[in-house]
Order: sequence, then structure tokens, then C-alpha cells
Amino acid sequence: MAFLNPLFLFGLLAAGIPLLIHLWNRRRVVTIDFSSLMFLVAAHRQNVRRVQLKNLLILLLRMLIVALVALALARPFLTLGLPLSAVRAKTDVVIILDNSYSMAYEGVEGVAFEKAKALGIDVLRSLRHGDSASLILMSDVARPVFRQLTPDVESVIAAIDEAEVSYRATNVQLSLELAHDILSGEHRARESEPLARTALNREIYLISDFAENGWANWGRISNFSGARIFLVPVTAQNPHNTNIEEIVPSNQLIGMNLSFQLYVTGTNHSAAPLEQSTLTLFIGGQKRRTMTFSAAADESLTTPLTHRFSTPGTHTGYFTLTPDRLSADNRRYFAFEALGEVRVLCVGEQTHTLTLALNPNSGTMILPTACTPAEFETFPLEDYDVVILADVPKVTAQIRAQLHACIRSRKSIIAFVSDRTGSPEPVTYAQLGDILPAQVGTPLTWAPPQQITEYNAAHPIFDIFPSDGFPEQYAPQFHNGMMLVPTAEANVVARFGDGTPFLIEKGLVLLYNCGLQTQLLNPYFLPLLQQSVLYAQVLSGQGSVSRRSDVRVGEPWTARYPRSAGATAAIKRTAVGYGKTKNVGIDNVDDGAGKTLLTEQEDMSERIAPDKKPIAEDGTLRFEGTEYPGIYQVEVQTQGRLERDFFAVNVDPGESDLAPVDIEKAAARVGAQITETDGAPGMDAEVSYNVQRHGREIWGELLIVAVTLLFLESFVSNRLTSRTGLVGSASAAGNR
Repeated sequence: MAFLNPLFLFGLLAAGIPLLIHLWNRRRVVTIDFSSLMFLVAAHRQNVRRVQLKNLLILLLRMLIVALVALALARPFLTLGLPLSAVRAKTDVVIILDNSYSMAYEGVEGVAFEKAKALGIDVLRSLRHGDSASLILMSDVARPVFRQLTPDVESVIAAIDEAEVSYRATNVQLSLELAHDILSGEHRARESEPLARTALNREIYLISDFAENGWANWGRISNFSGARIFLVPVTAQNPHNTNIEEIVPSNQLIGMNLSFQLYVTGTNHSAAPLEQSTLTLFIGGQKRRTMTFSAAADESLTTPLTHRFSTPGTHTGYFTLTPDRLSADNRRYFAFEALGEVRVLCVGEQTHTLTLALNPNSGTMILPTACTPAEFETFPLEDYDVVILADVPKVTAQIRAQLHACIRSRKSIIAFVSDRTGSPEPVTYAQLGDILPAQVGTPLTWAPPQQITEYNAAHPIFDIFPSDGFPEQYAPQFHNGMMLVPTAEANVVARFGDGTPFLIEKGLVLLYNCGLQTQLLNPYFLPLLQQSVLYAQVLSGQGSVSRRSDVRVGEPWTARYPRSAGATAAIKRTAVGYGKTKNVGIDNVDDGAGKTLLTEQEDMSERIAPDKKPIAEDGTLRFEGTEYPGIYQVEVQTQGRLERDFFAVNVDPGESDLAPVDIEKAAARVGAQITETDGAPGMDAEVSYNVQRHGREIWGELLIVAVTLLFLESFVSNRLTSRTGLVGSASAAGNR
């Protein structure tokens, strides 16, 4: 026996109230002796015993009536195995159908999701008239197709039949808690909807591949709905799978015609070794590179691939793996920004070596021009993006005016403020306090020389260097520097071993605490200089850094467009390679007539209307419609011109590990039982489900018994009251 409203069992305590009243009345009896009645005691002793028995019967009847009413309010029902329970009870069922992308795995028995749908329909086909059901699609979010129980079971079956696999990962906890909410009525109570009736049987069927990742990072779940939970695995196999974990560029600053490396990590999620898997690079829908690799069981391999972009702008593409039984994780997208030509004005007395370092051959993207400090005072700045002050000893009023003009025109400045002779003049540099990120003090001399021992390895300038520091034998040596006091808004990017700032940035200005000429021959300083020029171009707003494509399906994408605050952005998922190279730097296939052709890798269904999203007043753009992997295009109108950006969305690689959780331990965590799925569907399945749904509510019978006893108590009580004359006196005498 079980109870639907067990809290009303506390009402059984009320059954003791008649007993308390009875005991209280006995204490109030007053014995009065009448000499003339003393002789009647013996005669009426037998009648007194009869009255006492009737009083006890009335007391028991009253206590039993109260107890039966309390039991009826608790709604008891008989479960399977009891004689009166062989009646099919009404049932509420919630189907939790796993539609994470791992359910698209195609095994020997077919696609796991199709089998899961068939199993869910089998459960619903076993329901009868008066039963209700609901459906939750489970991934890393819980999506109730029906937000409340519905008696229209056929609609739930149709919803299962129409369900599709998503590109999301798995989290079991959220869906189980929602199922308990629906069954207990709390889900609708929070939404101010009327509560549903409570059925005798409440059942939750969790149909999944039970991959281990969906059971991570959470503990036990209390069964607050009182439902029976059934874990229904879709396969008994131990599947194997390979996937592309991530794509990471060797550096965030990628320049046109400058070689860089793409590090592609693939994983073999299998107990068997992987032999000769093919990794292919597509850019703009065209195949560019193909390579093969092998991996041991459960091994991850990172493969470097050298590439260069011949045009500036955003370049989109993807890597693919040899097809296997799960295709959703065999493709990973990327969108990288290639910086275009940067024109650099090198200001100094000796700049020949500097210009050679910036442009060792005609193919580089950095185009330097040299001028002396005197020439710079009247030099036209319109055609330059970055100005380098290369050991300029003295800052005149005309140079200061030129530097202010650079800032107003959003041109970046890279300043080197020391050389072997102890220049520059601190007094003249002090006049640049509103431009430089630090106050320049007196010269410093180090013996032995200082090295760069602390720097932000995640900064775009330093991300090409080892994160644990420069190798000591190759590290740049610095004999001279300046005393620098950073301003409040400045960011110290790197320091010397004694804590003196080496590189400070603020706004459009980079300040190096070293002499440029003495470091140009160092093998580590040359790439540092080139990275600084590329970063200066980004600071001036002529490009952006390229980071790993870590926007995962379902996660929001955010960006900032401060010059477009209050405007509207158009965002859509585009076909790979669909675009114009001339405008945005995306490679394409041209038919010779100026038209862009769709390649065979493209999906025609992706040509849909874009989403319109407002840009906040602070310039922040947030987009949450990342339900599908691919390349997304963003169009923003900024000051009369169209800006176009791209970003990549990929599936969560954690879902690719199909290793199953220990089903017994999983059942213990949620208080469930395991349902075998090897049996045949149809009538046998219906019988197997319904055999557990027998039960019968007996609250009505209890109320009938209580009413009957009430009439009996009334009859006995009235009979006893009509004979209270002498019997009462005799009873009093007997009690004495």
C-alpha cells in the first residue's frame, strides 16, 4: 500500500481525541452516597458492566471513524501483489528523449536516435484512455515539447516521430529535474497554471545512449515527484568514434603573405588503434591540403599545418576527417582574420637596419619608409598607419604636434626610448605625458645585463613565444634602459628581471624601454618587432586578432561595435565559401562571369533570411541563435559603410566521447531501474509496461466504512443515552 497524499497521515493523531475526552470525563465524575440506594448496587452490577462495554465500543468507533477519514484524505492505494489491486491504474508518463548529437551514431542496429524514438513510441502505445503523457528533448538544455501533461497521447507520439537530433551536448540533470516538476505539478505552479490531477502511477522513461559526459559535474537527484524512473539504453554496444577537438592558430596576429601554423587536434575515442585517417583542409569551399595520421587507442594527436593567406580580410574554412559512424564531429570550422598591408614610418637617425628587418623581401606585408627626426617635423602622415620612434633622442614641439596628429587620425605609435649613449632627454619626453603610457625618468644601466623574465603570454605580441619564458641562451640582453613610471590607465605587458617595465601600452601607443638599434640582430627581437607592428595595426582599427574558434553550439556570441551603438546587425549562417573575395577576403569559386558559384560542399537550405539583432548603447552585440555549426556572417552599418564580420560555431568536442556510464551507478544516482530493450516491440512491449501499472485507490471505500461506522456509533450512543436514569446512579455507585 502507498499513499498519494502522505502528509494527511498526520491526521491519524486526531484519532486519540475521543480517548482524551473519555478520560477527561471520567476524572470529572462525583460520587454521592445515598443510603436508600445502597441495596441496589448488587442488583445492578451486571447492568453497569454492560454499559461500560457499550461506552468502550462507542469510544473505539469514534477513534476508528477519525482514523478512517484521515486515511481517506491521504489517498491510499493498493499496489501490485495485493488481492484487490488487480486493476489497471491511471498513469502519467514523461518521456525524456536524448537528442544530443551523439545519438546520431549509426551502429549495427541503425541510428541510435531512430531506435530511441521507436522505444519512446512503444511506451506511449502502452497507455490507455485516461492516461497522460509529456515529452522532453534532452541535450545540454531541457526542452519540454509539452510543458504539461496531456491526455492527447497521439500528439506526443507525433512529436516524437517529428523530433530531430540536435548539435548540442548532454546534461541529464536538467531534464530529470524538469520531468519531476511536470509530474508533481510544480512546473505549472510556477507559471500560475492550474495543477493537474495526480495519477496513481507516475513514470519517467529516460531513453539515451548514456554517454558518460552527460552524467558529469552533478550529484544525486531527489525523486520529489515519487515517480518510478526507468533507464532505457538504446544500445548495448561499446561504440568507437573519432573527432576533431580543436583548431588553434600559432599566433593571434596573422598577416597577409606571412606563414603561420594551424594546430589541429584529433582524438581516437576507441579501444582499438586508428589507422590511416585522412585530415583535409578546406578554405572557401576548396580543398587545400590533405594529410593522413594514425592514433593509438584513446589517443589525441595534434598535427601542425603551415599555411599563408594571400589576401587580407576574413578567411573561413574547415577541417574534415575520414567519415565514420558519427559525422557531426568530423568537421570543424574556423574564421581567421588576415591583416592587410601596413605602412610604417620609421623615424630615427639610423633606420636602414630597421627597414630591412621589417621588409626583408618584397613579398612581406609591412611596407616601411624612413625619415629623420628633422624631416618628421613636416612629414605628411596621410599615407601611413604606424609611426615608429627609433631611438629619437629629443622631442621637439613640431614632433610633439605630429604625434598628436597621429593620435587624432587613429594612427598607432611605437616608441623606443633608450640607446647605448643614455638618450633620450627625459625633459623633452616628459612633454608627451598625455600621449605616452608612462613618465620617462633618468637613464638606467645594468651590469650584468637584464633579461625579459615576465610577460603576458596570452598577449597577441607574445603569444608566439614560449609561455614559460625565453630560453636563457637566446634571450635578448639589455644593458641600458630608462626609469619608467606607468600611468594609471596603462597596461604593463612585460618586465625585466628587476621589475622595471619593458613594454607598456595605452590606447594607440606602445612604449618599449630599450634601444632599438642594439637589438635588431637578436633572433627573438625581430619577430617581437614584427608582432608589434601587426598589433599596432589592430589598435588603429584596421583588423582584429584571430583566436581559436571556441564558440560552441548553443553558446552566445558577443562582439563590440562602439561606433555602431543603437544600430541593427544582420546575422545569418552562410554556406561555406559563399562570398566575394574582393570585398571580404573569402576565397570562392568563380564561373568566369563574375558570379560566385556554390560548391558541392554547400547546403542550399542555409540561404535563409538573416536575424536582425540590435546593438546595445555601449556597442555590445549579443547573438544566441547558434544552434547549428558553421560560419556565421555579421553585417553592421557603421558611419555609412557596411562592415562584415564572420565567426565560427562548432559542436562541443566532449560529446564525441561515447564511452558509456556505469548504468548501475547511474541508476543509483537517480533512484531508477534499468529497462532491457532487447525484446520485440508491439503487444509484448505493451504487456511488459502495463504489468507494473496495476493499483487501486481505496479512499472511497474508506469513506463508506467511516460513514457506516458513524451511523452505528449514533445508534449505539442513542440507545445508551435512553437508559441513563438509574443505570447512571448505579454506575456511579459501582465506580465508587
